[in-house]
Amino acid sequence: MTEPLIELEDVGLVYRQNGHPLAALEGITFAIGPGESWAVIGPSGCGKTSLLFLLAGLRRSTSGQVRIGGQVLAGPRARTALILQDYGLFPWKNVYQNAALGLEIRGLGKKEQARAVLPILEELGLGEFLSSYPAQLSGGQRQRVAIARALALRPDILLMDEPFSALDALTREGLQELIRKIWQKQRLTMVLVTHSIEEAVYLGQKIVVLTPRPGRVVRVVENPEVGSAGFRHSEVFHRQCSLLRGLLAEAGSEG
Repeated sequence: MTEPLIELEDVGLVYRQNGHPLAALEGITFAIGPGESWAVIGPSGCGKTSLLFLLAGLRRSTSGQVRIGGQVLAGPRARTALILQDYGLFPWKNVYQNAALGLEIRGLGKKEQARAVLPILEELGLGEFLSSYPAQLSGGQRQRVAIARALALRPDILLMDEPFSALDALTREGLQELIRKIWQKQRLTMVLVTHSIEEAVYLGQKIVVLTPRPGRVVRVVENPEVGSAGFRHSEVFHRQCSLLRGLLAEAGSEG
């Protein structure tokens, strides 16, 4: 049996707000195998983004353990990439410079940066926009630059925080399909945080449903038909969406 790449064991997170403790997450336990694609869904304020930041090593849990590859996560790791909702692009840097930024920070030379970044930008349809700046791009193109910057790091774990929420429906579906193809081609281990039930079902082999704050796991929904032909229009897809709606409504009524 394959050992999990990501493990959370009884993880809790408590913030201090106005001098008082505020529990964001409580008793989170699950394990993600290498190459699996997971989605996390729950009501606003339930700790989804906090959970993602724990996985990225940007926050430390106040109880329990987060382990990557069997080792307790003590901070950010080189092979974990994070894509944020607001793209995280610098307006004064062009497409190529933004995509190469992570490699530049890690000290790679210009030639190494170019070898890594240029093929990815071409593959993502950004080859003719290398000198363009974020303000000159559509929302979908900006998110493609953010994806390129993440993939240039050659990650084994890709974390995404509401990456398509600001986009129109057609652009969003196009980028969902792009991410699905990248996952299937590279077999990255992916964790997607989303408010969208349909997005969670389309991209998550397994879907973690959280309660209102403090976020606790209601259920991990198996979704094995992710990536199959015509999945978005299948009866199974719509049945899974209905299941998630019911779980979220039940969790909200109990919260």
